[in-house]
Amino acid sequence: MKRILDRYGLLFITLLLLPAATASATSNESDRILRVYGPGGPHHVIEECAALFTEKHGVKVAVVKAFPHDLEQRLRADGDIYYGGAEYMLEGFDRRNPGLLDMVSADTLHPRRIGIIVRKGNPLGIDGIEDLKHHEVDLLDVKLENMRHFHGTEGGLSFNIRSFAFTGQQGVDAWLATPEIDAWVTYKSWHFTLEEHSDFIEIPGESGLRHTPIALTTHTPLRQEAMAFITFLKSDEGRQVFEKHGWY
Repeated sequence: MKRILDRYGLLFITLLLLPAATASATSNESDRILRVYGPGGPHHVIEECAALFTEKHGVKVAVVKAFPHDLEQRLRADGDIYYGGAEYMLEGFDRRNPGLLDMVSADTLHPRRIGIIVRKGNPLGIDGIEDLKHHEVDLLDVKLENMRHFHGTEGGLSFNIRSFAFTGQQGVDAWLATPEIDAWVTYKSWHFTLEEHSDFIEIPGESGLRHTPIALTTHTPLRQEAMAFITFLKSDEGRQVFEKHGWY
């Protein structure tokens, strides 16, 4: 008799605890957020893709832009995916932080065209890089974009750099605030942001293209979800979002 009572008592306690355990599991599921870190340039595009991915697959995605000196700490803390503005960013990050990124998973998304942003109507008649050598052309240089080999300043300031910025968004702000700037060698995507205030001269061929790199972290607990998100970014639906914002 005592054994039967003990059995029913255990069953009763189990039934009492079951709703709490179920609620806890549901809560844990809702807290599973795919965390994606990278620079500001591609941020708004990947964020828009993330919203579509969440709508289709129910996986929450947080896309967070950060400066390079913050990315290491944030990725180590809770990052699942790293993305860069160009291939060299991922390669450099991996060299500085060996073992943090799963380089076997590294891939490239859609390419961005590089060219020359000029003032609306192109008043100086700039047709290409060679035209930037004229002394009357004042250039904007954005450090993180690493475009100096296009305007010949790697070995010294052979061009007239009038203004400097650190990020692409700061470059946009400088373009709007400093009308004396005549040209900016940058990505076509920034021309889309400045379309009312600029024209764009493409740099043709492969030398004028850079891809957006992406990779998983080695410690992500959401590897399956992360790979599914990257697959979505590379899909036709993802490509259409990138193209809408100035990717090739």
